[in-house]
This record gives sequence, structure tokens and C-alpha cells, in this order.
Amino acid sequence: MNIIEEASKIKEEVIEFRRNLHQCPETAFHEMMTMEYIREHLEEWNISYRLMEPSGILAVVGSGEKTIALRADMDALEVGEETGLPFSSRNNGCMHACGHDGHTAILMAVSKILKEHENELDRKIFLIFQPAEETAQGAESILETGILKGVDGIFGVHIFSGIEAGKISLEPGERMASTNWFSILIQGKSGHAGKPHECVDAVTAAASLVMNLQTIVSRNVNPLESAVITVGKVTAGTARNVVAGEALLEGTVRTFSKETEEIIEEKVKRMAEAAAKMYEAEIFVDYQPSSHPALVNDKGLTVAARKKAEDVFGEEEFVHVPAMMLGEDFANYTKEMKGCFAFIGGGGSYPNHHSKFDFDEEALVQGVKLMLVFAFV
Repeated sequence: MNIIEEASKIKEEVIEFRRNLHQCPETAFHEMMTMEYIREHLEEWNISYRLMEPSGILAVVGSGEKTIALRADMDALEVGEETGLPFSSRNNGCMHACGHDGHTAILMAVSKILKEHENELDRKIFLIFQPAEETAQGAESILETGILKGVDGIFGVHIFSGIEAGKISLEPGERMASTNWFSILIQGKSGHAGKPHECVDAVTAAASLVMNLQTIVSRNVNPLESAVITVGKVTAGTARNVVAGEALLEGTVRTFSKETEEIIEEKVKRMAEAAAKMYEAEIFVDYQPSSHPALVNDKGLTVAARKKAEDVFGEEEFVHVPAMMLGEDFANYTKEMKGCFAFIGGGGSYPNHHSKFDFDEEALVQGVKLMLVFAFV
């Protein structure tokens, strides 16, 4: 198979796939229109598949003792689209703001090409159209079926803005962080804003705790380790002239090592206890265990993939991208089997998860080429 030639031939089709998918974004475990679109094409191409519960599709081409898995995520985000694209979301308040429409389109194109060249395959290739990456539940739902037991390697790609369009990062080791979630409920005593001495102000306690949490990384984590604590949502108060009796902090923690993860969890809980005493409030911490570990590319598999990729891509197309503090549930596969996850540059002016996020569609062609390389590692 001439990978460059095949990717070039399918360019217009993969762009069409992406634009059609972009118009019908669906959130985790509700990807029904997306699945129907994929299913119709798999049947047209005579590719065997299995529907997953509650959502997801596992297709297969080829046969042989060696087994490779290629994965794409399908779900979108609860973000109102503001791109102004002619193929903008038709699902109000929901948007493919993270490139998953592109990932799915890439795997659809790769599925078609591999089926056309099935007689050249000396292996079985699973094609995973995964739900619920954004909630970090989708990979586990696929793994629970047991279908991937014994797989020799699993591969995935992610399109990112902030990386030059069409460039590829294919590197071993740590690539993306583990993710913890926490909620901190502060219960004080409400009352009149003019009589704060008769109240326990939950907002004051919340403000103090938010600022103190930011000292954990700078003063408790080894400076050579990477970690992030973000309080992304604060809910408190009912009116401007009422002392808030309750506040809720919701946040996330990103780390690469279990030791750092445990240090931060202990410190978050300790600071909450201290704030409760200082402000005479009741404070309850719900700290969720990591929904997935750090994503670490297997060295041997990644080196082998890079070597094959060099036959398809020019040296100037490869770039170094440092590990990201973003989470990715592909890591749940890599804790069970050898895996390799690549970044593809999407260009664009707005970051992933932004209401104006878009990417250069040349990334789709690069993704097709890279996934075809992976199929033959």
C-alpha cells in the first residue's frame, strides 16, 4: 500500500466526514446520530462491526495472529459554538470543540482504505469508535468487554491547536497527565450583609481556601515534578445584601506521578480542615480518585512507529511537543497494554474546548497517513 497516495485520494472524503460529524455533536454515551453515520458507512464498505452498550462501535478488518487496535473518540462538549462555520453545530449548546469529529473522520477514512487493502494485511485490526472520552469513562467501557485482551498494541491521535498545522509529535514516555476531581462544600451561617458578626461567611472561607490551594504546588511538590491545581467553578450566595451561608468549590488536579497525586490530595484535605477551624464553618471534601493514570507511550512501540513513520513523513514534519497537563482516557488502555498516542498540529487561533475552536483540515490527511502507519507497526 502506498500510504501517501491513499491519503491523498481520500482527502475530500475525509473532510466531508468531518464536516458532517461536526454538525451533529453529541455528549458522552449519547453519540447515537454519530454512531448511525459511522454504521452506515461501515456497512457500505462491508466492514464487520459490533455495537457497544450504551454507545460505541468496534469494527474489525484483516486476520492473523498479530492484533493492532486503532482508536478514535466520538463525543463532543457542552459548549455553544461561535465559529461561524458553514457546517456549524446544529445541536444548540453542544459542539465538537476538541477535535473528536476529526479523529472519528480519520478513523472512518482509515477503515475504508484498510478494507480495500485487506488482502495485504497479515494481522487483525480493531477499529475502535469510542464514546465518552470527555468524561473519562469511554475507554473503560470498551475494556470491560474483554475484546481487547491480547492486543499487541493500541494507537491513537489527537488534533491540537497551538501546534503548527500538519506537524506531528510522536514521542515515547509521559505525554498527558492523570486527572483527579474534587468538590469542597463550605457551610456557614447566612444573614444580613449589614450584620456580618452574626454570620459565618462562606464566601470569605471559600476565597481564602482558593488562594491557599494555589500554594500546594509551589510549596509542597518537588519543583522537578509537574502538577496543576485548578478551581474551575465557584458557586455561592443568593443576593448582594445577604451573607452567603454556603459555597461550593469544584476543581481538578493534574499530575504525572502517584506520589505527587497523594501529596496533593492530603494537602487539599488538610487545608480544608484548617479553613473550617479558621472561619468556624463546616467544610466537606469530596476528592475523587484519578479517572485515569498519566498517559505514557510505550518506548519500544513508539520507536518502532516513529521508524515506520519516517518512510511516510519528512523529517521537518516531526516536532517535539512537551508533555501536557491535559487529561486523556486513552491512558486507561495503556495501563492494560502497550500503547502509543500521537499529537497532530491543527493550527488555529483558539484552544481546544473554546467556543471558536477549529483546525486546519490538512490535519485530517496527516492523521490518515499516521493511522495507516500505525496499522502496520
